[in-house]
Amino acid sequence: MKAWTEDAVEQIATAEILNSANTSTGERLALVICDNAIEYMMIAYTEMEKHLVHKTIKPDLWDGTKRAHHRLLQWTASQSPAFAAHASDIASFHTTRNTLYHAGTPISVKAAHVGKYLKIAKDVVSILFSENLSDADWDRKVAVVNQAIAKQTGKTIKAATTIETQDGAVKVSTSASLTNIETLCVVLGSFVSKLGQEPTMGQLETSLALSSASHLRGPNLTRRIYDCRKKKLIQKDALRLTAKGEKLVVQKTTVT
Repeated sequence: MKAWTEDAVEQIATAEILNSANTSTGERLALVICDNAIEYMMIAYTEMEKHLVHKTIKPDLWDGTKRAHHRLLQWTASQSPAFAAHASDIASFHTTRNTLYHAGTPISVKAAHVGKYLKIAKDVVSILFSENLSDADWDRKVAVVNQAIAKQTGKTIKAATTIETQDGAVKVSTSASLTNIETLCVVLGSFVSKLGQEPTMGQLETSLALSSASHLRGPNLTRRIYDCRKKKLIQKDALRLTAKGEKLVVQKTTVT
């Protein structure tokens, strides 16, 4: 992987880690870093990837172009039709970034909103640098960055985790390796935190299926709930986590 591509990928992975931390500050900084990664890629595309300075654009004109985001965005879109498809969304996210960066009030964004920008950033890596990374490749990169943070600071984020709501259910995506009991706790906790109520059994089954755990249904799900209650992870009379269950989820999905 080329050095400028590696740099962009590392920025995106760092943003993904912060976005999974379940904090307003993490989500805010994740969007700022993601926006920086896309601006970096636009500049690197012209200067390093395609060597367009002198050949296609004069140095003095390029110097002015790369210093103004809207001009840089227009220029890059003019060079790549595939990138142009994302130009409007990038402009909108950049406006949000400016609001977050310069505001004196604790404005933040939702993790799912940042997740959309991260998805665009990953696509831009493919479009501008012809580096096609699979979801597994990205998970490995996130893990590498996570390990580097842990080595230097002694702290780590256990897993990059995103939560989306879909028709009265939740979809949880995580790079963590979870047992059935841990998966159940993470999905149940995510449902309650996102939707503000305990799920019905049907909603829980749907959420688990959306979260790549469709095997947890019917009698199998009932047994896992029984096991969780026996371990005091789920409340006896409600489909909600106990304090012990919430602690387990934190240990698996956030900073320790």
